[in-house]
Amino acid sequence: MSLAVVGPGSLTGRALRARPEAPGWRFVRWQDAVADDAWLDGVEAVVVCAYHPALRAGAPYDAALDVELAIARRVAARRAVRYLMLSTRAVYGPAGDDPVLREDRPPRPDRPYGASKLATERALDALLGERLSVLRLSNVFGDEAIPGRRTFFGVALATLRERGAIALDIDPSVERDFVPVEAAADAIARIADTPRGGTFNVGAGVATPVGAIAQALVEGHGTGRVEVLERRLHDAFALDVGAAVNAFGLVPVPREAVLARCVAIGLAARTAG
Repeated sequence: MSLAVVGPGSLTGRALRARPEAPGWRFVRWQDAVADDAWLDGVEAVVVCAYHPALRAGAPYDAALDVELAIARRVAARRAVRYLMLSTRAVYGPAGDDPVLREDRPPRPDRPYGASKLATERALDALLGERLSVLRLSNVFGDEAIPGRRTFFGVALATLRERGAIALDIDPSVERDFVPVEAAADAIARIADTPRGGTFNVGAGVATPVGAIAQALVEGHGTGRVEVLERRLHDAFALDVGAAVNAFGLVPVPREAVLARCVAIGLAARTAG
């Protein structure tokens, strides 16, 4: 499969660039992808890892800011090209009493980012139909010791480095689906190799307590502690990845592998510091 990846500087884009197949793929900045369509020559599938910073930060949805939609309009004119959209579990909204999120659950996003991604999903579906694969990702994580990064891992690594602690504002027992970015990249590559239309959850397929995640980072770092500021039972969820497993042969990520990756990230942060 001749593949183009838009957004090579993102966390997922960097993981895709590290794969052994990457020399045969085309990597394109989103600014160049929206400027013209020459980069689509000879391409069979497109993975878009980019999203406008304003929409990612929570600005109200505006089609004029929708990078994915602008790229999809160029793809629409190339009828042999398929499109893989990296969406988010946030489109589902709060899991509620049943923490397992399945693709047939009616989406009810309660945050601007999830609402924007849902709007993009619907706009792309109207434009591309069966040429669109929507991949709803869980909490993708990697080595995120990047100044100013506001993800769970970015903040946790920053505070661990700066004051020797990871502060939790939820109960440590709350379980969420965290998937290492390398596993997410493997899933994306598998899907891109034999894409099919539809919506598919992509995650670990198992939830891990946030307290265990934090403790694994501390373990790898060698020093530090986990502070619990509040014991809110908030936003527990797991993704049902059965549809992607059946369609593409994906393999769920065991909790042990998730925690082992956290230990390795903590160690890398200590070494870098």
